[in-house]
Amino acid sequence: MKTCGSLGQSGMVIPPLVFGTMARRQSASREREALIRNAVERGLVALDTAPLYDFGDCEQLIGRALVGLPRERYRLFTKVGLRWDAGARGRVLFSFDDAQGRRVHVRRDSRPESIRAEVESSLSRLRVDYLDLVQVHHPDLDTPFAESFGELTRLRAEGKLLHIGASNFTVAQLQDAQAALGDIALCSLQPEYSLLRREAEQKLLPYCRSHNIGVLAYSPLAGGPLGGQVPQIADRAAMLRLQHALRDVLHPIARAHGVSPAAVALAWVAAQPGVTAAIAGASNHRQIDAQLAMLELQLAPDELEHLTRGFATVGWPSSWSLQASRLRRALKRVRQVIGRGLRAARLRGS
Repeated sequence: MKTCGSLGQSGMVIPPLVFGTMARRQSASREREALIRNAVERGLVALDTAPLYDFGDCEQLIGRALVGLPRERYRLFTKVGLRWDAGARGRVLFSFDDAQGRRVHVRRDSRPESIRAEVESSLSRLRVDYLDLVQVHHPDLDTPFAESFGELTRLRAEGKLLHIGASNFTVAQLQDAQAALGDIALCSLQPEYSLLRREAEQKLLPYCRSHNIGVLAYSPLAGGPLGGQVPQIADRAAMLRLQHALRDVLHPIARAHGVSPAAVALAWVAAQPGVTAAIAGASNHRQIDAQLAMLELQLAPDELEHLTRGFATVGWPSSWSLQASRLRRALKRVRQVIGRGLRAARLRGS
């Protein structure tokens, strides 16, 4: 397996597996804190987060989990540019109804004053003096990149962050971002990339390789299917193709190496030219064990090719669409529970 490497031109050395902190399943705060600390203590020293994750609660949880650990022992990667509060401005990326039935709009907002407020809030929630990497979460097409990335350079000069990156950017947007940064190298790109989602191979990965931009691949397990949690989607043909690829390609390779299918899928992502690391979260300590196995896994060239070809034509929804579907279902369940409680209370009072 590839060893720790530098993220782009930053000189910042990270392992090929970054611990993702966006919760797939809600659990008690203390359990999640223990999970994060366990991950860091076992070598997953780079943590990926964002203000959007649990709407600020995730960063607060990380801050509590890492209390007492030397700051130089871990790396904190967070983001800016997606806001959901009343002060947000900009185009809506997505909307949803919260547990109280109120409509919430998540907006792309990379105005300089917004970026500064987000960075300072993240520093406070994470309980640190600086952030190792700050990425623009989604491009804000209404704010000139010169203003957004200019503010990030000022925050960097103040010592509040070390490196600057981008997430969900196109090649043209990466070029504009680098132009706005001037002599400061754009450190990283965070795109969606997995055996099931390969769009990044067309332009993004070649561009990042040629310009020495680090790549942090998110959703390397495609939102669950490559890690053993296969959601039901409307496309029955895609479901059937996925089942065949899992049965005939991924699972046999995992059994041959004595590791989980998730470890093989993560190792495939990390082995691709230009990819610095895969970002993967965990809901329990067993999942951390399974994912850590990828650090010792050495896939043969023919195995890598077999995986590449075996999943090439499955066709699978993006992680964003799957997450939105999960969120809608979860909120619907919450509203149903609240509704049942209100009805029961009315009956008791009648």
